[in-house]
Amino acid sequence: MSWAAGLSFVHGSSPLHRLNPIPKMVLVLGLLVLSIYVFQSVGYLLILLTFTVALVVVAHQLKRWWGTMKMAMIVALVIGLLDYIFIGNALFSVAMGLRFIVVVSAFSIFSLTTAPEDVAGVMLTAGFPYALTVAFMMSVRFLPLLAQEAQNIIDAQSARGFDMSTRNPIKMVKNYVPILVPLMVISLMKADSAAQALETRGFGYTKDVTSYNDVSPSLVDLLLVIVTCAITGYLVYLRLVGLGF
Repeated sequence: MSWAAGLSFVHGSSPLHRLNPIPKMVLVLGLLVLSIYVFQSVGYLLILLTFTVALVVVAHQLKRWWGTMKMAMIVALVIGLLDYIFIGNALFSVAMGLRFIVVVSAFSIFSLTTAPEDVAGVMLTAGFPYALTVAFMMSVRFLPLLAQEAQNIIDAQSARGFDMSTRNPIKMVKNYVPILVPLMVISLMKADSAAQALETRGFGYTKDVTSYNDVSPSLVDLLLVIVTCAITGYLVYLRLVGLGF
């Protein structure tokens, strides 16, 4: 399974899938604030990570989430090693790696359970420009497509006898050149096709746009937003007054 599988929307009927995108956005922002600013110790970051895993289980997307987290763990390991080399604090290095994993996990949960169309509806309701909203939605759509194209190129090169297995970092970079060059060409071709499709459909002809997705939050959604903001705000306050986490 592609490493980007956990960053693309999957239709489902779980409670998180049925939840309005607004409280999910607030929840992700709360997790970002807690992981980046409030929580500094490894123990509290592990609690946050456990909470995100519980959300993934509720959403029934553990397999796709794990496909993305394996790549995130490799990047987190590199971050931790670099921090340890330049700073020399082992606990701080582990915390930095965990912080990156929590951030990726939070975004993966949001991406797996929230349709880009719903996010676009929220952005339009909030007053974001229509062009910016479309650009955001298309970028989210293109990410899994490009990941799949990259995997197809790797499979094609391997079928031609190209060996990418090496532990030498210099050779590893050289081995990715036959992958990145055709991927860039395919990306430009897809971008050009998307631009032609938008022009054919009259994109930008009028600024009076509407959305067929109803993103109006219900009372339960508003309560979830209030509870999330209250908990996050209280923990931020404790951090500001000097209570360590």
